[in-house]
Amino acid sequence: MSQLTHNWKNYWQMRWSIFSYNYGWSDYVFLFDGWIAKCSMAVPVVGYLILFNDSISQHLSFNTLANENILKFGASPTTRLKLIYFGLIFLGSANILYRLRRPFVFKVGTNQFEYVERALKHFTVSAYIDIHGEIRTEGHHTLHGKYYDSEYDSFLNLALGEKDGRKQRNEATVDWSGARSKYEGLLRSMLIENFFRNNIKKRMSLTICLILSLAGYLLLLVPSADLFVKILVVTLR
Repeated sequence: MSQLTHNWKNYWQMRWSIFSYNYGWSDYVFLFDGWIAKCSMAVPVVGYLILFNDSISQHLSFNTLANENILKFGASPTTRLKLIYFGLIFLGSANILYRLRRPFVFKVGTNQFEYVERALKHFTVSAYIDIHGEIRTEGHHTLHGKYYDSEYDSFLNLALGEKDGRKQRNEATVDWSGARSKYEGLLRSMLIENFFRNNIKKRMSLTICLILSLAGYLLLLVPSADLFVKILVVTLR
C-alpha cells in the first residue's frame, strides 16, 4: 500500500510540475475573451436600467412554460435576473482585465500557431533582433530557443547585408525576402520560444481573470439550471 501511495504521489507531483510549467494565457483565453464576455462589457450601462426597473423584472417569469406560480421551489424571476446581471458583470470584468494585463504577444495572436503565422508575415528584422536579445539575455524556456548564433548571424547577413572590413553593412547584398524564406525554420523557432516566454508571464492576473470568468459562468448557469428543472418537473407531471 505504501508503494502504491508513493507512486500516486509521484504521479501527481509530475502532473503538477507539468501544469505549473505550462500554465499560460493561451489555454484559457476562450473563457474571458469569448463573445459572451465581450458583449457583457455593456451590462453596467444597460443592465442597470433593466435590473432596477420593477415593471420589467415583474414580467420576466415563465408561468405558462414552467408553472412558476404553482411550483414552490427554485429561484424567483427577480433572483434569476440578478444572477444573470452579476454573472455578466464578472465576465465583463474578466474581459477588461484581460485586455489590460494580457501579454503583448496576444495583440498579434492568441495562440502559438496564430502568433507565429502572423509574425512571419508582418514582423521586420528589427523585431527578430529584439527577440534574439531577450532570449540570449534571459535564457531559453524551450528547446526552440537553443538555436545556433552562427545561423542567426547568417540570417542577419542576408537580411541586413554582409559586413565589410569596417563592420559596415553592404546594402547591395540585402535580400529580406530571401532571408525569411531561407531561414524560416530559425524564425519559427525564435517566435515559438518568444510566445511561450510571454504566455507564462503575469500569472497572477491570469488567475484573477480565471476566477472572475468562472464565477460569471457559474452565476449564468444557475438561472438556466433552475428553469430547466422546473420545466422538467412540469413535463413529467
